[in-house]
Amino acid sequence: MKAKATSVCSLILLALLSCLNTFAQESASRGRRATNAPTGEATITVTEQFLNSFLTAVFDNLNEPSMPLTVGGAKSGPDCASEIRLKREAGGVRTAVHFENGRIVGPLAFAGAYNSGLMGCIEFSGWADSEVVLEYDNARRALVARFRLRDIHLNNTPAVLNGPLLSMVQSTIDSRYNPVELFTLEKLSTRVDIQPAGGALQLRAREIRPEITPSALTLHIIYEFVRG
Repeated sequence: MKAKATSVCSLILLALLSCLNTFAQESASRGRRATNAPTGEATITVTEQFLNSFLTAVFDNLNEPSMPLTVGGAKSGPDCASEIRLKREAGGVRTAVHFENGRIVGPLAFAGAYNSGLMGCIEFSGWADSEVVLEYDNARRALVARFRLRDIHLNNTPAVLNGPLLSMVQSTIDSRYNPVELFTLEKLSTRVDIQPAGGALQLRAREIRPEITPSALTLHIIYEFVRG
């Protein structure tokens, strides 16, 4: 969410300098308050069941997630669109999420087609071993996810396509989606009105750390409390 910049002192240079000076003083004051502000930790726990129910809701209520395949000379036409679609199930394997040894893993069922000038339209389906890596990005001030495919298993398709298709899909994910912003510190921050005290407190998220256990994903969020 980007702040909209407004110019309040565009006509008179003296007024502009005065505004900048006042802003600098207030920013320094806020910085000092933030440094000495009390802090506390909040945790959000997400279970496997929650994530898998979320996936079920996606398939029940929305279109199948898809992305075009645009590398390796892939082409799209009215009779053959070069794309890959996430499926609820393919070849008896169901799309799901699991927590395993401190990692988020799971099979992704898919189907799609690859339209090349030499081989024509090649339709495929199968599933992929996948892993989601979570990390905090200082530059973005956000928790981000990177999706990595470790292996592809094709149904009724020559195994020789496994390697090229894996490389093609991973390249598409990296160029179009990775990394995916999950939570920014700004979105996790909030303001709480405390009417009996005649004011409000700003709960300002300062740090977020993910922890993956065998049964859940826990987000540890450090907040500082400043006058709202």
